[in-house]
Amino acid sequence: MTTPKPGEGTPAARSGGGALTAGALEEGAFRVLRALASAEGAVARSALLRDAGEPHSVLAKLERDHPTWWSSTGEKIGLSPVARALVEEERRRRTPRLADEALVEALREAARGRPRVKRELDQVWLTLPSVARRARALVEAGEPGRGLLFLGDDDLASLALRLLGMPSTVLDLDDELVAFLSEAGVEAHVHDLREPLPKAMRGRFGAVFTDPPYAPEGFALFGSRAVEAMRVEDARFWVAFGWSRRASERGLAKQRVLTELGLVAEEVIPDFGVYDGAESLGARSALWVCRRTPQAKPLVLRGDGELYTRRKPNVGKRGNPRRHGKPDAGKRDKPHPGKT
Repeated sequence: MTTPKPGEGTPAARSGGGALTAGALEEGAFRVLRALASAEGAVARSALLRDAGEPHSVLAKLERDHPTWWSSTGEKIGLSPVARALVEEERRRRTPRLADEALVEALREAARGRPRVKRELDQVWLTLPSVARRARALVEAGEPGRGLLFLGDDDLASLALRLLGMPSTVLDLDDELVAFLSEAGVEAHVHDLREPLPKAMRGRFGAVFTDPPYAPEGFALFGSRAVEAMRVEDARFWVAFGWSRRASERGLAKQRVLTELGLVAEEVIPDFGVYDGAESLGARSALWVCRRTPQAKPLVLRGDGELYTRRKPNVGKRGNPRRHGKPDAGKRDKPHPGKT
């Protein structure tokens, strides 16, 4: 099938590519409004900030930018009917419409006919319950409404989101995978991440998810593309990776890359993903949720190094790897957790 170029020919592209869903709240706004909605009447600002876990500056900006949200000012503050409706809608948006077991079964059916696992690309898939868990975490964090981009998705998390009625965008070099996802209704595009992102997709997304190559070059490359794709304010980077208990220094190296990219870790969930393979790493990966800081910058403008540390990938005419997703499990001493 003919795949549209990234940033063209889709509703998301026409509305700005990765823009907030109409009515979707930024994270700070949601936390403040949720805390206030749970209170009985107006509350003291200091109590509200403690319940919300947000600083004075966030509340001050919300009051300045959204004067119709508040029913009272001064020492105490309350919610207007407009703001109460907004927070209730956001709560509904962040509640998956299928229970885990139902989502796994729906995903099992929807995944029939997915492209074969490509051992020559070191592919090993995430288990379907783990895919469902990944999708649920993204929905509960409100990421689809903020504009969500997957850099590689042979695990089909975007398909799970589609089954939950949630939008996302996928970039992957595996044309068979892109065709499969597109047929299922996912906005998916073929793109070689060694090349810069199309201009229409830069700075458009509130969240980026990737399960990247683990070779230093590949990890930095995917992180760089994520930084390019994220909005300047209130953007998060979700990245899955793991390491052997006997090689923790490799995990430290990834942390250094994240720091150099200008990303700060807010949450780390060990053993979040389980794979059908990769026993050398216990078939597990941790999930890191990072926030973009004002110092964020890409480290790689154009990729031309090896993404693998053991062997070269299957290459095309320009010598680029045939897909980007999680391609470097062929490493001698540290396979990708999704690969064997």
